[in-house]
Amino acid sequence: MKPSVSRVVAAVSVVVALGVSAACSSGDGGGDADKGAKPPASAGPSKLEKAALAAGDVKGYKVEKPDESGAGSESGSGSDSSAAAPPVGKPSPAECAPLAAMLDVRTVGKAQGAAGKAQGAESAEAKGTGHVRRILTPTDDKDFTTTRVGLSSLAASDAERTMTDLRTATRSKKCSAFRAGEQRYIGVRSLPAPHKGDEAVSYKIAHRKGEYVMRESVTVVRTGATLAVFDASNLYDPEGVQRDRDAEKDGTGGIGTPTADQDPKVAPDIVDAQLGKV
Repeated sequence: MKPSVSRVVAAVSVVVALGVSAACSSGDGGGDADKGAKPPASAGPSKLEKAALAAGDVKGYKVEKPDESGAGSESGSGSDSSAAAPPVGKPSPAECAPLAAMLDVRTVGKAQGAAGKAQGAESAEAKGTGHVRRILTPTDDKDFTTTRVGLSSLAASDAERTMTDLRTATRSKKCSAFRAGEQRYIGVRSLPAPHKGDEAVSYKIAHRKGEYVMRESVTVVRTGATLAVFDASNLYDPEGVQRDRDAEKDGTGGIGTPTADQDPKVAPDIVDAQLGKV
């Protein structure tokens, strides 16, 4: 694999992306005074676009809007076509479904809609669930981490339930490795979450991509009915690492391929910039 190809492949990112809502729910639920209150409305497409990151919002990063024209296919298209988008499929074990939903924004509305119907409630899709995505790549050509940021509008109850279910899944030993469709995910482990919003969940996850390993660090933040997902990823390429070592021995210098112990990290500057616009 040539270094230039390795650089492109390593810039690939997976996963997922979620939400912003136009209103927040009250923290304690309802007494008599709340019975006549209207449920919080979901943010429309224009508000989601306004809240999404744009060029110049995060210093040192290029912000791109992925081509959504292929969103109906498994792999997507445009600038996001090379991303290791997980296949849509039934997760096994079933309790790992929240993790699978986070890895493909197209399944979020469906997952929450099913949850709502199970409780006799109106589905999130019927309430106008929407989403936007942005892809951030560092301008430093030695940084191989790509970060996908997603915003989605959900009903307040669905946003809260998503976080509860996601936290349970990240801590479950059964979900340390699971399948979604034909893709097998490994190395799922809970990580310390930042003190942001009303609550946050962070975890790491990985999956095979041919002879390589795609590694991701995911942080999900809820503020009221708002969900924001940050997915930082890089690719472990053993051959690329060896080429870098050989180059160093020759005195020519390598390209800096991420090594086995260099997991991607969600940059705090990206989190702060996005939450500041929600």
